[in-house]
Amino acid sequence: MTSGRRIATRILRIYWVVLLLIGEIGLYRWHISRCKWPIHEKLAKASPDFVHVAIVADPQIVDHYSYGQSGLLLRTVEFFTDIYIRKSYRFLQTIRNPSAVIFLGDLMDGGREWTDEVWHKEYDRYKNLFVNRSPQRMRTYDMAGNHDIGIGNTVVPHALERFHKYIGPTNQVLNIADHEIILLDTLTLENDNPQVSNSSRQLVQQLSEDRSGDKPRLLFTHVPMSRPDGTYCGFERQSKRNFLPNRRGYQFRDQLFANTTLRLLDAIQPNAVFSGDDHDSCTVEHQIPSSQNMTTEYTIGAFGWASGVPIASYALLTLYPRTSKVNAQFQVRRCFLPHQLGIYEVYIANFAMSLLVVAVLCYQGSHSYHPAALYSQINCGSSDAPECERHLVDFSSPSSESLSSPSLPLPVITPGKWSFSKRGFFAQFLSIMKDIICVVVPTYMLCLSYFYVC
Repeated sequence: MTSGRRIATRILRIYWVVLLLIGEIGLYRWHISRCKWPIHEKLAKASPDFVHVAIVADPQIVDHYSYGQSGLLLRTVEFFTDIYIRKSYRFLQTIRNPSAVIFLGDLMDGGREWTDEVWHKEYDRYKNLFVNRSPQRMRTYDMAGNHDIGIGNTVVPHALERFHKYIGPTNQVLNIADHEIILLDTLTLENDNPQVSNSSRQLVQQLSEDRSGDKPRLLFTHVPMSRPDGTYCGFERQSKRNFLPNRRGYQFRDQLFANTTLRLLDAIQPNAVFSGDDHDSCTVEHQIPSSQNMTTEYTIGAFGWASGVPIASYALLTLYPRTSKVNAQFQVRRCFLPHQLGIYEVYIANFAMSLLVVAVLCYQGSHSYHPAALYSQINCGSSDAPECERHLVDFSSPSSESLSSPSLPLPVITPGKWSFSKRGFFAQFLSIMKDIICVVVPTYMLCLSYFYVC
């Protein structure tokens, strides 16, 4: 290998190491670092004990029910979708340090369909992805989604019971920083069986009767509220269809029923609503029927990259407690994670570029030039005679004895030419690519293992 090709190989090695460090670690840190907690300076000074809450919607870890895959293909898809979630949640905790994380449901994709044995394996996988690295400081709250227990009259009773037993209640009211955080199970609320819907309906009734407090109410629901068809969702929505559809199908519904929405708004009178399920961002205003006040609903995008939306997202919520100077207030900000498919596209483009660069280097190194030569033919009765002898003539010297000898016939000039060795080309190409891959693969594995070991 010539010095030029050796230098080029080293440059490509360094280039790929830097590229992988950026794509596998740097971009995640950068995206989460640049999206800071919403902070109002005056409120922060007046109410310094503010609390940070992260909102994660629809992790919906990929399984057999996601795309009907199985075997090695399913394991491959699970691996690459899992590592994305693992990295994102790891940096969300270490960089943003939330006091609480609220999961808006659809923890697993086929949760409602699994047998107990398979469900426990999938739930262990889910817990390994969303490890609480600061259990003494950070609390987590899991809501149920339609992929976990079903929805409406198609709620799966065993799946609901299993969720209650191993994950937690589907209805909760939390008091955080002088705010009522209402985690409402709207999936069972619309079930006609009182044994299924009783808990949700009792909570709504209790909240409707208890209006003595002056704490802001933040309502969390997996399924978004109903709204007029075609209602604009805001500029942060990624879908070409800039509104939330109102479809219904097997075990899913894009929106709550209109009468359910009006009843919840009137009974709870929330200061804000947070929802998931749609996998994309949406911000709409709702009017509370009895008071004519307006409340904002924030639909949070999915946390995974294989959910039909190009860029995964989450939300940050800052809660300011009530003090003698200010009333309790809150602020919301949406945040976006790296575009994973875009990262893979960059890898593919750079791999193609590397192949081209190495091919050009090897092509140049596989050519050799043979200079012109002057021969004299001796004892050649014919040019094909086997006894024909050829003597190389030094034609660089005009006084050459060979040239001046009258006994020799006229010389024959063989022109110079280039030759290409296919075997040499492929040998060099494979050697250089092996040298590059021997650095790239361990670097990639180290980047991934960092999130499993540390």
